Amino acid sequence: MKRFIYVAGVNRKHLAAAADTCPYWLLSVTLLRKYPSWLAGYLQRRTVIWDPGTFSEDAVAYHRYRSYLDRYARSQDEYLQYDEIGDPEATAWYLQDMRRHGYDPIPVLQPGGDMQLLQEKRVAIGGTVPMTAEQRRAYLDHLFYDHEVRASVHILGMWKSEWFEPYEQAISGDSTTWIPRSEYNRRKTIEEWLQGYGEQWIPFKPRTELQMRMVI
Repeated sequence: MKRFIYVAGVNRKHLAAAADTCPYWLLSVTLLRKYPSWLAGYLQRRTVIWDPGTFSEDAVAYHRYRSYLDRYARSQDEYLQYDEIGDPEATAWYLQDMRRHGYDPIPVLQPGGDMQLLQEKRVAIGGTVPMTAEQRRAYLDHLFYDHEVRASVHILGMWKSEWFEPYEQAISGDSTTWIPRSEYNRRKTIEEWLQGYGEQWIPFKPRTELQMRMVI
């Protein structure tokens, strides 16, 4: 099935030029700060999700994020709610407040958050990046197999096919892995990394052990 992996981390013109082959971008307001003059030219015919970037130090304030969306988000763009990492109660308040003010953000479900968000039209799952692979698998299995998931799901910070295959509703993710910042990222060229981004065919392969458990 089709999944969509967004390039994240574009906040400089040279990065935009390097990622131009991928039509799916997740743009962080915190990383961009001011709207750069070169960005508009890159957004034509591009699918965009705006992100407040609260995972970063010195993240933009809530009201500034809303003002940024008011001024720069296009009608066809999606955007994540403002959230507070590690604080599901504050994150829930931001979602309610954005909706009160007429915004229609993608809700962010963090560990400890309201599972009813899985019933929404669209939801993003956050908080998995710091987890170990075993913790992440257990958490995602719990969400997707122990709860009814009606939403189309974006897994924040994930791009490898292994994190999408077991979950039919997980249709998109994002990552900054393509940016050459360390020895790990430089193992391949940007062009090679970007082959794993954009529209990808990642088949749905349910967990065998969970299938057996469910049958029993």
